[in-house]
Amino acid sequence: MKLNGLRFLAPLWLCFTATIGYANDLKPYEVHYKTKAKGLSMTLVRSLSETSQGDYLLSNSGRILLAGFIETSVFAANDGTLEPKHYVYKGTGLINQRRELIFETEAHVIKSLDDKKWKELPYSPATYDRVSQLEQLRIQLIAGADPSLGFQVQLADRGKLKQYQLDFIGTEPLETPLGIIETVHFRRSGDDPDRQSDIWLASKWDYLLVKTTHMEDDTLIEALVDFASLDGQPLEFTPAAE
Repeated sequence: MKLNGLRFLAPLWLCFTATIGYANDLKPYEVHYKTKAKGLSMTLVRSLSETSQGDYLLSNSGRILLAGFIETSVFAANDGTLEPKHYVYKGTGLINQRRELIFETEAHVIKSLDDKKWKELPYSPATYDRVSQLEQLRIQLIAGADPSLGFQVQLADRGKLKQYQLDFIGTEPLETPLGIIETVHFRRSGDDPDRQSDIWLASKWDYLLVKTTHMEDDTLIEALVDFASLDGQPLEFTPAAE
């Protein structure tokens, strides 16, 4: 099972012209997902909390048998714009890898560690890491951005700057172990025609990620929510039909 198939989730710079108002704070959350591929299953945990310095700490982790991963992103959020500071990916067990990004905004540089080598990338606003990009998307949607316009994304990843498009597929009721959840559905395009990645965000719960799928090498990886809390409160949804 390819653990990196789930890390495309992954918050994004939205391109739109409407005037919107931004909330000052993101609410802390914790979401658990069940995922299965090639007969193997695991639980993924994604959480957002606030640090003692007033930044946000985003964590994404999972483990299966003797392999696992944890990735973290520290960022600030000001006037509707997410400002990444430090990203770390660590493989655990049989996956002995470490990748890191340090955003030095005053020097206009992103320091990138991959394959035990450091390199520098040019920094520009609205450049994110693999996990914090989703939080930028949530910020914009919470503030009232029109999802049907689609979103352009730039992120720093494995020593490169990458761009892709997030296309709006539609609004969909999604049946989950928690009940039926009203969602907005997006599909990633533009960076690799041999891969397809989709995300579903809960429109009534601050656009939390509740489902993702990733197709690569004829293998489908799906992660579906089975627990969620927002601002310390467990979330309840419309009961699924019998």
